[in-house]
Amino acid sequence: MDLNQKLMTAFQIEHVEHLERIRATLTRLDEASADPDGSEFEEAFRCAHSLKGAARIIGLSIVESLAHRLESLFARIRGSSAALDKEIIGLVRLTLDSIEDAAAASFRGETLEPPRRIMEELDRILGAEATPAPDKSIAAPRLADPPPTPEESGQHAAPRPVESVRLSAESLDRLLQSSAQLVTASRQQEVLAREMQRLARDIAAFDKRRTAATHFAANHRRRNRRATTTACIDERRGLLEDQFHSISRRVRSIAQLQQQNSWSHRLLAEQLRQDVRRARMVPAASVFQGFRKMMRDLAHGENKDLEFRMAGMETEADRAVLQALKDTVMHVLRNAISHGIEPPGQRVALGKPSLGQIALSIEAIGNRLIVAVEDDGQGIDVARVSQAAARQGLPSHASGQAWTDAELLKLLVRPGFSTCDTITELSGRGLGLAIAYETVSRLQGRIEVRPRDGGGTVVWLAVPMAVSTHRLLLVSCQGQTFGIPLAGIETVLRLNRDAVESLEGRPMVSLNGQLAPIVSLGTLLELTGADSAMEAESLVLMVLASGSRRMAVAVDSLLLERDAVIQRIGPPAAQAAHFSGGIVQEDGSISLVLDPSELIERSKFTRLPIGFKNETVEKQSPTILVVDDSVTTRTLETNILQSHGYEVRIAIDGIEALSRLRAEHVDLVISDIQMPRLDGFGLLEAIKKDASLSALPVIIVSSMDSRDDQQRGLKLGADAYIVKRDFDHQELLQTIQQIL
Repeated sequence: MDLNQKLMTAFQIEHVEHLERIRATLTRLDEASADPDGSEFEEAFRCAHSLKGAARIIGLSIVESLAHRLESLFARIRGSSAALDKEIIGLVRLTLDSIEDAAAASFRGETLEPPRRIMEELDRILGAEATPAPDKSIAAPRLADPPPTPEESGQHAAPRPVESVRLSAESLDRLLQSSAQLVTASRQQEVLAREMQRLARDIAAFDKRRTAATHFAANHRRRNRRATTTACIDERRGLLEDQFHSISRRVRSIAQLQQQNSWSHRLLAEQLRQDVRRARMVPAASVFQGFRKMMRDLAHGENKDLEFRMAGMETEADRAVLQALKDTVMHVLRNAISHGIEPPGQRVALGKPSLGQIALSIEAIGNRLIVAVEDDGQGIDVARVSQAAARQGLPSHASGQAWTDAELLKLLVRPGFSTCDTITELSGRGLGLAIAYETVSRLQGRIEVRPRDGGGTVVWLAVPMAVSTHRLLLVSCQGQTFGIPLAGIETVLRLNRDAVESLEGRPMVSLNGQLAPIVSLGTLLELTGADSAMEAESLVLMVLASGSRRMAVAVDSLLLERDAVIQRIGPPAAQAAHFSGGIVQEDGSISLVLDPSELIERSKFTRLPIGFKNETVEKQSPTILVVDDSVTTRTLETNILQSHGYEVRIAIDGIEALSRLRAEHVDLVISDIQMPRLDGFGLLEAIKKDASLSALPVIIVSSMDSRDDQQRGLKLGADAYIVKRDFDHQELLQTIQQIL
């Protein structure tokens, strides 16, 4: 990227921030009942001054000239030598719009005529101060010329800047796909490592049988004193023993090396994926900056007075997500003007300001991008929506009852549905919100239409920050594995049969005092075979949420959480709305990903009896030894493990842990590193040197997060290393499940 491009990119973001701050100041002053204090314009003055200097650097003379006039005007108002009234506020807003238009034209490589009427009006108010004077504090370099060398300028050489390269979107997409495949390959390496560990345990078991055979041979030798037989047995036993020890050493060495390589492979893959995701992140302003002019033009075409606000444009998200949302947000904004904002005369008659308000806000919450469009217009007439539904021949309700307000609002995103009696340039075709719903669903997101407090409408969108990966919960149902996006899951729970309620013959579960239906995933997907999820002694449920509706889906078991790239799938699964794609599993198999909102829709037409097996199956739970000197950490880990059915033993340091391991059976050890007497590294080394304990799996959970510490733990034979700072109990449970 050359200097011109760098400066234009910086200005593209900077000028939006300055304009929004000035607009925010105008809004505050416009809404204030008292006369404004000149100090209120201090920030507006600074923004205009900075905008003027930035425009001069990149050669935007129109922007520089307008910003200079604003700076002079704000200086007068700040010094109380000019009065602020509605006329001045309106003129400033027009000036800001002209600056935005000029900047947008420059980014497109176009030339825009100066807004002479606005300049003349500003000149009339400012008088002699109107003509911009060169600012001696800011040089205006000729960007086409190369910058002077250090020798030419007489200055010492500056630090060499970080070099950058230009990548096409296609190249980034390929890089993203490669990183996803690398992650899958690393997981396959982990499968191989676990197989090697199982082989090592099998050899350990064989060693026990060999020892028993040796004892048998010794007894046979005592009973049969023939020297030839005894010598032959001893010779064969010696050869077998030498061979066994050789194989054991090789297997242990290979397993340890494989485990280290697998862990390093996964760390590198995750780092690569994060780097690619960061490379794709751009501020929302870079995609949505043209909306302000669009809204002015649309409002003018509809003969409506409008103030349009944008907030959170500095929020960064995956460029592919923002590009996918661009048309969606545009349709929602058009709807807000056409359906929401009333004409000025009607607003005044209703006691409202003639100037309508529409706001577009963007914020990042966790790994979700939240986009909201609000207007203070007439709101949604649910009676009119109901009439439109009847006019278009839609059934009143699946159960014959009348539509609820929430269901009527959901109709607004139905393709072809419109409340308009006539088709105009902006509305009446029933496409706006339908396009929004389709786009958001494709991004594994949610869309809601709801009334705004104080009157008007809010359209709320929530989508992932990036399209590269999605956080999924993998579940088992009738021998198959399915993925469900965590964003659509409200909670998971295990429910005894005594807690199941019934409403009109349908099984229900009480969630915070409200009943939600229970439906088997196997029945929803029309899978053949026994419905074991509904016949178990207790139900494993995931509660799905879509808007105000909730549903408990019964599955055979909850497997694990994982990040995965959802890929498109072909027919026939692609033709089913409840399948949103597929993911590649560690063993190379494909698992389908389900759309929670579509599953809830399918449940409307499903009625199920519920049955349970009377007998219970006793299963011995694995025993886990938790080794940590912190009582808080021990309590946390113990509660997590016990709530998932594990037997837990406790030790406060490595010495006590070794004593317990040699006295009782343990299936797995979870250990801290920093402990008194014998730390975690010493405990791990002692376990691996003890022939009777060497095959015992060990997971390190420590706040020591350096790469050297992690490599040391894995080199000593740890099966996994989890950093407490990023401690995720699901990651711990997933790791335990994979090992055991």
